[in-house]
Amino acid sequence: METSQHDAPPAEQPRRPEQAAPDPGSGPGRAGRAGGDRAHPVYANAHRVTDFLLVGGSLRSGHADPGTVLGELKGHGLTHILDCRTETSDEHLVRRIAPDVEYHQAGTEDEAAGTAEGWFDSGVAFAREALRIPGTVLLTHCALGQTRGPSMAYAVLLDQGFDPGEALLMIAEARPQAKAAYAEHALDWHLTRTGASEAERKVAFESLRAARGKVGGWHHRRH
Repeated sequence: METSQHDAPPAEQPRRPEQAAPDPGSGPGRAGRAGGDRAHPVYANAHRVTDFLLVGGSLRSGHADPGTVLGELKGHGLTHILDCRTETSDEHLVRRIAPDVEYHQAGTEDEAAGTAEGWFDSGVAFAREALRIPGTVLLTHCALGQTRGPSMAYAVLLDQGFDPGEALLMIAEARPQAKAAYAEHALDWHLTRTGASEAERKVAFESLRAARGKVGGWHHRRH
């Protein structure tokens, strides 16, 4: 399992084509963190968490039209989209502009995301099957990329074998505005699904709580 230093707040990531994502080392799951030569998107409202995972807001919340945004994301290797909204759908948009990108909607209302039955099941099952394919790059997103999309990304990382605390730190480092407010629900879902013991649950939640503390410290120092 990877260990890394997270005592200092991560630097803000300028959204420039030449600015590469941070590369603190190889992660413990299916693949490592985003490689140092892989920049965050510029037009899309999205950030690269690992070589296989992007997290962000809707295709229409970027700095260009959806066609430009999708084209840029495909340039970053995008193959699958996991949409966590219920209020609208981009299925027809993606089918028209990027028919080779697979789209799945595992939506929930923002206020109900933590308790929505089957929400994590649907989203993570889609991600799991997609990530069996070599070269998959998955975008999990909601409207603004603050709560539902990052929370689903967290659940995906757990399913791929990442440590609970490390997974949250990876998302927060890549996308500082991500709150992942339903990470605790995602962790409970994951531990229940995998039949974790009480001792394992205690260790997992302690890891997540420690990461929450570090992320809170980063935000406090920024403001």
